[in-house]
Amino acid sequence: MAMLQVVGLGSMWVVAALLLPQAWQDAKRRMLWAVLLLFAIELTLYRPEVQAPIYDVINGHIVFVAVHLVSVGKGIGVLYLLLMLVQRPRYRLPVAVAGVAVSAVMIAIYAAARPEPATVDIPPEIPLIYWHILAVFHTVVHLLAVVLCWRASRLVAPKAMRVSLMALTGGLMLACLPWAFNLGWLLTDDTAWLEPIGPIDAVTGLFLAFSAALPLVASVHRAVRHRRAIRDLEPLWTELTTAVPDIVFAPVRPGLGVRQLRLRLYRRVVELRDAMLTLREHVTPGELRAAQEHVAAEVSDEQRQDAAATACWLAAAVAAKSRGDEPMVQQEDLTSAPGGDLDEEVRQLLEIAQWYRSPLVDRYRAGLPPVTTAQ
Repeated sequence: MAMLQVVGLGSMWVVAALLLPQAWQDAKRRMLWAVLLLFAIELTLYRPEVQAPIYDVINGHIVFVAVHLVSVGKGIGVLYLLLMLVQRPRYRLPVAVAGVAVSAVMIAIYAAARPEPATVDIPPEIPLIYWHILAVFHTVVHLLAVVLCWRASRLVAPKAMRVSLMALTGGLMLACLPWAFNLGWLLTDDTAWLEPIGPIDAVTGLFLAFSAALPLVASVHRAVRHRRAIRDLEPLWTELTTAVPDIVFAPVRPGLGVRQLRLRLYRRVVELRDAMLTLREHVTPGELRAAQEHVAAEVSDEQRQDAAATACWLAAAVAAKSRGDEPMVQQEDLTSAPGGDLDEEVRQLLEIAQWYRSPLVDRYRAGLPPVTTAQ
């Protein structure tokens, strides 16, 4: 069971480190990362092997109270972040005031008791009310956090973030139990209440790490998809921008993050659409009809005919531009993009790119006037 606790806590720190680059770029991920980090710090500070060297170099009074104040700060921080997520900013000040008040009362009780300095093995002799306040505070805070987190999971749109918040809700529900068991121990003086706390903390760590890892996995998946799309569009982009190089944007510093890859993909889509807009002026009505007839004769699926016909007239336009044909006024919009978002645009362009290198377009291209013919 000790190994499970180490694995749970280690998972939280690993995911927190991996999520950090994305946390600075997205508010919701930053909230998730901050919650995970606060829990990781709290659970780490409660480990005896972590406390032992701290007690060796810092006064026991300070260490004992500071660990509990950090846990209070964690509870207030989690509520504060979740209130931001559910857009209830007016409650943030009362939450912060409650945290300060609880901390002040705990410090006052401890100072009034004047106990001997604590060690990692021997806690100080202080009134039970100190522990009652701490246990009740954490139980209430975690229950409120469960409600807020569940509400937040109903508000966010992305599926990965929604599932992540639901997993975080489960982790927060588990986090309630140790403090409730502590309260049971304080009321009954039966140490059996304390036995499940270690395993629960371990499973809580795994839940919290899982909740934070879901958006990370989704981001990696999007990054792989964007990189594959950029690679698959490369041949079409190279051919079209060779014909009309003026539409290419100034180069930017490449990046590996999801946001940088999406920006590169967006630029690629815009450049392809601009190239198509320029090249459409080199397509004659006869070439367009020939492309549509050629596709209709070989492609039975009507939903795929538009992309195939676009690939054909692009081949004709590139050939005409290479021959030096004069542009003409185009009456028909051949480059309209019915896609309502970037993903749909990319899907359409990938289909065009696939047709552009297909035998169907090769056969159409073979019937065009040769490029070497001067016009």
